[in-house]
Amino acid sequence: MKKQLPISCDELQRLYLEEGLSMVALARQLGCSAPTIGRRLRECGVTTRSGRFERREIPYAAFIHLYLEERLSLRVIAERLGVSVGTVNNWRRVCGLPGRRAARRNDEQRTGAAASEAP
Repeated sequence: MKKQLPISCDELQRLYLEEGLSMVALARQLGCSAPTIGRRLRECGVTTRSGRFERREIPYAAFIHLYLEERLSLRVIAERLGVSVGTVNNWRRVCGLPGRRAARRNDEQRTGAAASEAP
């Protein structure tokens, strides 16, 4: 038997829509999971907010310049382009660029191999 949340539809709607609390925040407050809150909101007829950010096109030229040529950190690139670090990292993957650690490891492996082959 499902446990009923101890909150009315009106109160849940007020907290979610008027107070702007997230499903995660409501779940913490009520001692349940975010999916439970989402299900209850839908049962109450409340249209839930999208958890996704608006999709932005990748400014390829600027991104490639900042990442490859200026070798700026993801944080600095994010600040310059007005997006999150996660968005910049997603752009990096879409463009097929290696992460800094992977690139550094590959460079070290190549350099180490070349040094060991030297006479």
